[in-house]
Amino acid sequence: MSKDRRQPSIPGYAVVALCVATVIALPVIAWHVDRSADEFSSSHFPVAVAAGWAICALLVALIVSRHVHVVATVDEGAGLAVGFDALPILLASAWIVVIAALLTRHWLLAVVAGSLCAYHVMLVVPRLISERVPRWARHAPTLDIVVANVYIDNKTPDDAARQLVAAAADVVVVVESTPSFLAILDGVGGEIYPHRVTDPDDHSDYAVTLASKHELGPRSRMTTIGPLRVAIADIEVAGTSTLVVALNPMATVDPGGLETWKEQIEVLKEFVPTLSGPLIIAGDLNTTRYRPEFAELLELGLSDAIDSLGKGLNPSFKLGADGVLATIGAVARLDHALVNDSVHALSIDNLEPCGSDHLPFKLKVAVRTGQVSRRSRK
Repeated sequence: MSKDRRQPSIPGYAVVALCVATVIALPVIAWHVDRSADEFSSSHFPVAVAAGWAICALLVALIVSRHVHVVATVDEGAGLAVGFDALPILLASAWIVVIAALLTRHWLLAVVAGSLCAYHVMLVVPRLISERVPRWARHAPTLDIVVANVYIDNKTPDDAARQLVAAAADVVVVVESTPSFLAILDGVGGEIYPHRVTDPDDHSDYAVTLASKHELGPRSRMTTIGPLRVAIADIEVAGTSTLVVALNPMATVDPGGLETWKEQIEVLKEFVPTLSGPLIIAGDLNTTRYRPEFAELLELGLSDAIDSLGKGLNPSFKLGADGVLATIGAVARLDHALVNDSVHALSIDNLEPCGSDHLPFKLKVAVRTGQVSRRSRK
């Protein structure tokens, strides 16, 4: 069962304050133990060294808060949640500190920054290594899925719709879908996806639609689980009922977004074990791989399909759909596909954003057959 968020929790910012104070105290303690300690070798504390220690303190605080969350409930606040999302980017600053510390012979600072660099390597390198394709997946039937956040304020929706048609996937997950976008999709050839799960009355920024080339089975439906709205497509793959679940939890930066997002992830964790057979959960999850709640999802027996291909560091979210922020390019991966052990990712192709602040992707997966088919259930 999921953790009860009503239980007493540790304030996230208290953890941060304690960690910052501890790390900042290191050079002071060293100086009291050894008056010749390099951090205080001159009559004043150099500004550059102080900045290095401040960077290390904040990084240590972020890492400790992330791991404390695993063993205790931490109310981290939106700032810390975004910090978790940006952790690999923020850790890049530790490499600058360690180089500067070594060049200036501030050994204690170099040790702390070096430890953060080692943590950085352990965090990101596994995501660059592709998993071996299991024997069953080498000749298994496949399913092509496109996941596209088409952006509710897209200025070129026709281009985004044509892209989905050109992708010619078996299933398309449309995030931030609207009736007007679906009408545009139909106008440019979207009839190749005639079977759909959608809610025409959902006019929120978080509406999702599942569109399929193939007939949908009896488990297909639009459903509400607590505060989370999901679309479920039941697709038969070589006689095996396969579920594709599409969702778009609330963004942390929205008012009250983090608390709603946490509640949505909690109900998702309770819902996943009720689903049988091959399973694919896809959409804009509004989180990176580095939030503790994401790890809790994987503990349900799910795996990150994109990580398994060694592509986990390829970002999918831009700070803006156009303008100056868009020129920076994608900075983080918020769009994911999680699969159970009856599904294995074979390849991924990142697509152009086409007026969106998200990069769509096309994923090919192998499906392990032999599950109870739709016809058998009938």
